[in-house]
Amino acid sequence: MTVDLAFVGAGGIAQWQHFDNLAALDDARIVGICDVDSETAESAADRFDAPAFSDHHDLYEETDPDAVFVCLPPFAHDDQEIAAAERGYDLFVEKPLALSAETAREIETAIEDNDVLAQVGYDWRYSAGVERASEILSGRDIGYVDGYWWGGVAGGEDHWWRHAEKSGGQVVEQATHVYDTVRHLAGDVERVAAAGSHRLADEVDFSDATSATMTHENGAISHVSTTCAAEDDKHGLEVVADGATLEVTEQSVSGVVDGEAVDEKFDRNPYAAEVESFVDAVASGDGAGLRSPYADARRTFELTLAVNESIEDGEPVEL
Repeated sequence: MTVDLAFVGAGGIAQWQHFDNLAALDDARIVGICDVDSETAESAADRFDAPAFSDHHDLYEETDPDAVFVCLPPFAHDDQEIAAAERGYDLFVEKPLALSAETAREIETAIEDNDVLAQVGYDWRYSAGVERASEILSGRDIGYVDGYWWGGVAGGEDHWWRHAEKSGGQVVEQATHVYDTVRHLAGDVERVAAAGSHRLADEVDFSDATSATMTHENGAISHVSTTCAAEDDKHGLEVVADGATLEVTEQSVSGVVDGEAVDEKFDRNPYAAEVESFVDAVASGDGAGLRSPYADARRTFELTLAVNESIEDGEPVEL
């Protein structure tokens, strides 16, 4: 079966990863491209010999795909997912899901009511490093996880990423990958207390450094730090578990397991792995193998919103 795919949003991650990765699959075909920027839509559409659209309703009506990739900035989510779900189209939705929990929950309801598959682009779950860490930690009690996303300011001058009202800030838009991986390894969070500062990066209007401490439902604790004022990039986690102490990135796992040193490195494109998994699920109608279903991703999204709430109010937040 060839899976027909439509895109809502043709810039950013679509251009950087998804188009190339899908073009490499024999059983995937892009049948339509929608973007509010006509040049972006037409350029992508020309590549795939597909029609271009500026309105997603027209895209759905004229192409009738099997599934839709929604690759939008957080502020741009409206009824794109709901309209697709109501037509029975499976969904691949890029993170973050929106700007508000209410919007994400409405989308989740539409997905459930229309019984469509929905995967979210938390590619770390498809990385070889996180996959190997999950294997090592399986069956072990985790006591502590320390995650970090340090880097610079994204986008050019006045880019939407730099404004909290459009991006949600670094925690919601970018470091969400780390928060999701912390949940993936250590389980759901029941309480978070966070603090933020804004002393270094004048280009943004949100905290340029944050620190969040979390208590998990199973009793584990974790911490995530972020900054967009670093001179170099550093993304990963450190884990202390029963018989295992690990440092984990997307492409590596190192540490000590049951008294033995571990140092493994990998070379897998997690973005390619996640879209291949999604296409296979659409073709088979079986979503059991999807590692980041929408309902689970919504919990990560609400965790990042809770971090921002705790920073703003100066109080812990119960989830």
